[in-house]
Amino acid sequence: MCTHSLIADTENGTFYKKLQSEQDTIESWSKKGGHSGNESAPTRRLASGNNSEDLNFYTKLERRLGIDIGVMSPFGDFQKSFTNAAMIGLHFTWEAIAPFALRVSTNRASAYHKNGAASGKLTVSSINIGTQASFPLNRFVPFLKFEGSFNFNDVSFDANKIVTAGSDTFVTTVGLNAGLGIDFIVGREMSFGFEGTYHYLVPKKINLSNGDMFDLGSSYATIGFRVNF
Repeated sequence: MCTHSLIADTENGTFYKKLQSEQDTIESWSKKGGHSGNESAPTRRLASGNNSEDLNFYTKLERRLGIDIGVMSPFGDFQKSFTNAAMIGLHFTWEAIAPFALRVSTNRASAYHKNGAASGKLTVSSINIGTQASFPLNRFVPFLKFEGSFNFNDVSFDANKIVTAGSDTFVTTVGLNAGLGIDFIVGREMSFGFEGTYHYLVPKKINLSNGDMFDLGSSYATIGFRVNF
């Protein structure tokens, strides 16, 4: 009877030791994020601490979304009556065949008349579709872009200069954009950069109540800061 009791106690002791060992292993595994010490968890994060790995990860991303913040500088009839204005935009790129990527973007800016807000306001906005070619050089990524654009522009003046005809279409005009810029990679999935673009628009004349004509398809340029992620 004593022999059987001793054997049972020994077996129970061995069982509890194995159970405790398994619990310790599970806790250790959980603290490491469910991976063994030799594996790296495939998490999304700004940086991994390994510069070459981060650069390689970023350059292999096929799709990126970005925000543009800058200044719109008007030309032609826009420049005669309106000031520079703040610009905001979004862009999306999808790399098809390196170094070329499909690019879809939009931008918008509103400028007040040089004589003040009461004298008029100009709003330019566009939807752009085209291509972007990028050329990574370590952390720097210079790029060129070329787009076709659909433009939705609107203008208003004071009571002495009212738009009478020519601005009643949904799409004001179409155009072409050409630009260049450079990005600086700061992590696995993020970069900052600068971009400049010239927006050429097909002329679109509208009539004003004072007998003048105004080109709502005047060209303009944008320059600004961009964030990609």
